[in-house]
Amino acid sequence: MSSGDESSAEGYFDRTAAEGGASRGFIVHVDELDSYEIAAGLFFRPLFAENVSLNFVTFPSKSGFPSHVHPEEQISIVRQGAMEFTVGDVTRVVRPGDVIVLPPNVPHSGRTLDEPCRLIDVFAPARAGIRDVIAEADPVRVAEADRWWYTGGETD
Repeated sequence: MSSGDESSAEGYFDRTAAEGGASRGFIVHVDELDSYEIAAGLFFRPLFAENVSLNFVTFPSKSGFPSHVHPEEQISIVRQGAMEFTVGDVTRVVRPGDVIVLPPNVPHSGRTLDEPCRLIDVFAPARAGIRDVIAEADPVRVAEADRWWYTGGETD
C-alpha cells in the first residue's frame, strides 16, 4: 500500500464512529466492549454496525432462554461449552465450532448443561431488541468471569 493509500485511510478506523452510529469503521478487542450482566451470570457484549449486530453471550451453567422468535436473521457460533439448542422442532447439543442458522421468525430456545457456554450471535439487520435489554442494565467493566480472549501469551 502506498503512503497515499495509507493517508486516505487515516481516520477510517475510528471507534468513536461506532458509538455515534456513523458509517466509519473501527477496530476493537472484544474484551474492550461494554459487558452487561443481564441476569445472574448471563453476560452480553453487544456490538452494533449499521446493518448487522454481534452479541458475545456468556450463559452460566444450568441456564438458558425460552422459546422465542424475532424478525432478524441470526447465526450463532458456539465458542466454548455446550448447550441444548432447539430450532423449530429439532433439538441438538451444540459444542464449540457448531454454527446455528436461524431464519427470521423461527422459534428457538436453548439451555446450558453442567458448564457455562459462550456463543457469538450475529443478527441482520441489527437486533433492536438487544438495545432494549441493555438499556435496562448497567455495564460491567473488566469482569474476569466474562473475559473472552486471553492476552499476554495465554491460550484457551
